Amino acid sequence: MKTARRTEMVKHLSEKQLDEAINEAQKADETRLVRRLCFIKNVSLGDTDKMAARRVGASQPTGGRWLKAWNEGGVDGLRPSFAGGRPAKLSSEQFDEFFTLLEDGQPWTPQEIDDLLWDRYGVTYDRSHLARILRADGMQYAKPRPMDPRQSPDAEEDFRERLGEALTKDNGDEPLVLGFFDASWPQPFENSQRLWSYDRTVEIDKPLVAVPWKTLGFYALLGKSTLIFRKRTTKESICAALEAIREQNPVESGVPNDRFCARDG
Repeated sequence: MKTARRTEMVKHLSEKQLDEAINEAQKADETRLVRRLCFIKNVSLGDTDKMAARRVGASQPTGGRWLKAWNEGGVDGLRPSFAGGRPAKLSSEQFDEFFTLLEDGQPWTPQEIDDLLWDRYGVTYDRSHLARILRADGMQYAKPRPMDPRQSPDAEEDFRERLGEALTKDNGDEPLVLGFFDASWPQPFENSQRLWSYDRTVEIDKPLVAVPWKTLGFYALLGKSTLIFRKRTTKESICAALEAIREQNPVESGVPNDRFCARDG
């Protein structure tokens, strides 16, 4: 199993001094510095760069830049270089670079884009104005579609082919039972956060997770739907589920037969 790497951090301050620096930044209303110092504290307590960044709502690359700035300059290295007044906006050349970075690193959360703008260019944009800029460059803002990385790239084509065969099969006077057979179980992933991407459909990998009970379901379009609960989705449990479907739908045509259960794997 691959473990997250942890970048070494220079210990400029003791834990007590770091807490005092966070308190001073809070009193001075330096919200950006507070966030970065909290990231540093999380790393000092044993978090990886990725986990420490996630705790303060930042991306791993952003956390890496903060850690590098801390190692080189301590608190002053983390303090935003922009001192006050209205920050300058991006030039056309900077916009070209900005859009290239967005395309190479997609998809992005709004916060990650804000971090990129500030950390690389020292500028901020109103979210609604920035959204218009991103859309004008062809970006989409949508919820990601979860994709199991084990799914065959030809799954949709295979489904259409098998469905066509089932619908055109001559069953004589036998009634047709037609439906979807699938396994499902709770997933500890959240995908309600919208992401910015140049792709029309944003996709993220969501590997399936093993939990104690799984639901094997036959969702009938023609026939009677059935739900079966099993601890494991083995060959034997799937065959038992198919038998339960047959009992609820006493028709041979349209329901997988014993040849399925005789297959290996």
